[in-house]
Amino acid sequence: CHDAKSGRVSIPGFYRGIIPPGRSELGGFEASGFSVSRFRAAHGLSALRTSDRRELMRRIWTEPTFEVHGIIGGYQGPGVKTAIPHQAEAKISMRLVPGQDPVKVLALASRYIRKLNPRIRVAPEGFLSPFLGSSSGPYADAAREAFRFGFGQWPAFVREGGSIGAVVGMKKWLRAPIVFMGLSLPEHGYHAPNEFFDWGQASGGVMAFVKYFERIASL
Repeated sequence: CHDAKSGRVSIPGFYRGIIPPGRSELGGFEASGFSVSRFRAAHGLSALRTSDRRELMRRIWTEPTFEVHGIIGGYQGPGVKTAIPHQAEAKISMRLVPGQDPVKVLALASRYIRKLNPRIRVAPEGFLSPFLGSSSGPYADAAREAFRFGFGQWPAFVREGGSIGAVVGMKKWLRAPIVFMGLSLPEHGYHAPNEFFDWGQASGGVMAFVKYFERIASL
């Protein structure tokens, strides 16, 4: 379901309705200090489809994805056996971005996959809607001041491809402002076998959070 050269998902209609980043948001990307070489080293990558800094930031922070996480079928043990499996299974996921609807994307993907092979059965396990926070307004400004206080530098607002399912429900039902204040760095290897978190980030984060709640309490 990928175009091998461009890396774009080839499912028809997959990109329809996507909300692209605005000029001010792209300016935040530029101010983030993102480095292609550090990104490759932190994630242990041997190759990238592009080494252009701006294009890489746009791809990893604003574009949806289609991943195959595992393939099951046939003999899985050591050595070789010539038995032909009667079935196979692929574990896939798609990272959605603002403007995409998970129900519609699932329908598009299922239709396309069945067109490639009518015998394939698509079994959805669940999905989450995308969420885009605000980088302007009093709460975002409070976050900027808090990070400046905790780390001595002004933060840059970027997007991130995480899955925090409760956030969409919190926005809908609580109707309260939601601000993400991330502290982990790429080299911390979050969700990896050697994940860690250093005290410098933790101590700066403690000061930043104290400052943030102090600031919003005065609004």
